[in-house]
Amino acid sequence: MRIPRMLALGLALSSVAHAQTTIVFWDFFGGGDGVRMKQIVDDFNKSQKDIVVQRTTQTWGNPFYTKVHTAVVSGQTPDVMTYHLSAVPAGLQKKDLRPFTTADLAAAGLKASDFQSNLVSTLTTDAKNAGGASGLYSIPLDTHTFVVYYNKDLLKKAGLLGADGKPLPMKSIAAMTKALQDIKAKTGVTPVAFSTNQDSATPWRLWYSLFLQQGGTMVKDGKLYLGDLDTKGKAALQAIADWTNQGLLTKNVTYPAGVALFTAGRAALMFNGNWEVPTMVDAKAKNQLKFDYGIMSFPSLYGGNTSTWADSHELAIPNNSKNPISPAKLKAVMTFIGYVNKQGGSAWAGGGHIPAYLPTQQSSAYKSMQPNGEYSATSAKNARLEPNVPIFGVGGPVYDAVGVNFTPVLLGQATADQGIAKFKAALQGFGK
Repeated sequence: MRIPRMLALGLALSSVAHAQTTIVFWDFFGGGDGVRMKQIVDDFNKSQKDIVVQRTTQTWGNPFYTKVHTAVVSGQTPDVMTYHLSAVPAGLQKKDLRPFTTADLAAAGLKASDFQSNLVSTLTTDAKNAGGASGLYSIPLDTHTFVVYYNKDLLKKAGLLGADGKPLPMKSIAAMTKALQDIKAKTGVTPVAFSTNQDSATPWRLWYSLFLQQGGTMVKDGKLYLGDLDTKGKAALQAIADWTNQGLLTKNVTYPAGVALFTAGRAALMFNGNWEVPTMVDAKAKNQLKFDYGIMSFPSLYGGNTSTWADSHELAIPNNSKNPISPAKLKAVMTFIGYVNKQGGSAWAGGGHIPAYLPTQQSSAYKSMQPNGEYSATSAKNARLEPNVPIFGVGGPVYDAVGVNFTPVLLGQATADQGIAKFKAALQGFGK
């Protein structure tokens, strides 16, 4: 009887192993985002026994999207991946994305109306512009946007902190400039930590916000439009250049160095994304932050227009035509996507992001989350996504054009006229 029993046990174990589905997940999250996504994946794997998610973190930006496209061409793709909403038009152009059907969403316990409407409408427009199948080609996870981190101690010293513990209003470029000058004169620190060295994304986010607040647009009728660059685009670039050349914004500083300057108390403000919230929260918890801080939505500096750069992290399935995803694997992927948005939503929001899944965004738990509550409601309303034309977005050529043509202006090596002229020429070249 011993052999049959062992055989039966082996068959049982084999059956269990066969029933378990492994899905390969690529993301581009580092820092606090990476820590939180790892926790969500670990929690998902522990929550059930049928699916195992194997997570691999790739390099953010152009390297990620290049690797995805190479994987699609070769037929060796992950089963699910992160994506940026701003990169979806380029992804559709390259045929890298598989559409989600209503049935797919239902398998995850989701529907399009569960998500922030502007994200869904943008995805719908992207699909229409690309001439692809109707539906969504990615599922929103969050909105992330540009905010202002502030050192309350330094602002108080500069006379710029109100009785409510928040910065006094700065409602114009002139008012912002005066405030930064006061900070420099009264505290002796650089007013704003801001990165330009080996970083085109941060200057783009600030420039695009100032451009939008003037009513500027780079898309009309679904096509690239450059008519506002010589006026509103130049004004935005000139404002940033003036701040930099007056020593009001850090010059030629890398991204990590800019964050370090602010957390060390050597800059009164930091213009950056809400994804640095974990940096602040963790530093405070470890008693490494020697000052009180706050976070506010990026201010309106042009006549009340509050538009501010934003993007969205998404979850997507590669369009693997050579080795299409199987029904069983698709079911597992959708189960995971549902978990990330629903059960993992609060954990992801802890990274500073604004949840795209409305039940989480509207929950009392999220609304009471700090420091998110200082900026999230206003920032969600002010968020304006990148132009949904394939040359824009993370990993797109526009980021390179910003680095090549705006950075010399911010370093005092070229004029705003020259920077905008070259930027415009580069975009015209991309559009051909």
